[in-house]
Amino acid sequence: MGLILELDIGNTRSKWRLLDNGRPLALGALDTAALKRGELPVAWSDIRPQRLRAANVAGEAVADALAALARGRFGLEAEFARVRADCAGVTCGYRKPGGLGVDRWLAVLAAHRLDPRAALIVDCGSAVTLDLLDTGGRHLGGYILPGLGPMRRALYSDTDAVKVRELRSPGMSLAPGRDTGEAVNRGLPLMVMGAVERALAELRRTVGGEPLLWLTGGDGEFFSSLFARPHELVPELVLDGLALSNP
Repeated sequence: MGLILELDIGNTRSKWRLLDNGRPLALGALDTAALKRGELPVAWSDIRPQRLRAANVAGEAVADALAALARGRFGLEAEFARVRADCAGVTCGYRKPGGLGVDRWLAVLAAHRLDPRAALIVDCGSAVTLDLLDTGGRHLGGYILPGLGPMRRALYSDTDAVKVRELRSPGMSLAPGRDTGEAVNRGLPLMVMGAVERALAELRRTVGGEPLLWLTGGDGEFFSSLFARPHELVPELVLDGLALSNP
């Protein structure tokens, strides 16, 4: 199997991981804009991977930049994951599978491989995505809503009285805010958590039992600290799905 370089390329931030015969050897992050400019992590200077596989939701220009870098730096063809109608025991719930974000697809594949029970897979990034999966590996579709950053920027751009300093800490209180700062900083995560609870209720009615809850993404650890209900936090869930989509 040898060395495999994996990338999860988001709109603003990208994650990478180096595998050595399937075992994580190194991992890190970089700005997607830097990747587009051809600026590579210093940690890549001495590596010589046998494969490079990637999940990209940042557009064709970034894909083209990575493909050129893969050829020029490593002499490799970048392997980009694609959404298929079915893969690794999962059937895509979208009418047109190609319209589903590949990061969402890979997270669903990885969660199903870890545990085939019904589950809600929540990726907490610039956008928060919620994907519903039943016990038979049938993807039921999902929901997309703004992440904490876009919600805060939208609030700031359209109001004058709620431009408050961001305060976010693991396990923070979600009790009603006693001033505008608390009201904003507690209200935004509450919106995401309310959407998660509503999606879980929808899935619960569909499958007739209690589904699993998987969290991943840049804000996954923060939301993990707020949820009292049982859940699993897997920060590299999208990267884990690459091996299933591009074995």
